Amino acid sequence: MEIIIWGLLIAGAGTMVVIFTEPIYHFTGAIGVIEDKLPGGTKGVFKIIGVIMVIVGILMFTGTAGYLFGPMGEWLLGLIKR
Repeated sequence: MEIIIWGLLIAGAGTMVVIFTEPIYHFTGAIGVIEDKLPGGTKGVFKIIGVIMVIVGILMFTGTAGYLFGPMGEWLLGLIKR
C-alpha cells in the first residue's frame, strides 16, 4: 500500500518540477557544467529529471516496475519499503 502512496508522491513531485521549471531555475541559477556540456541547459535537465520522476512514479504505483526491470525493480522497491 505504501508503494502506491510513494509512487503518487514521486509522480506529483515530478509533475511539479516540470511545471515550475522556471522558478526552480531562478532559485538555483545556471549550473555551469550543465550549461557548457548539454544542449538543453539547466532548464532542460530539470525537465528531464521531472519527466523521469513521473515515469518512475507511474511505474511504482501501477506495480509494473518489478515486471519491467526484473530484479533491479524489485531491489528499488525493496529500498523504498525500508
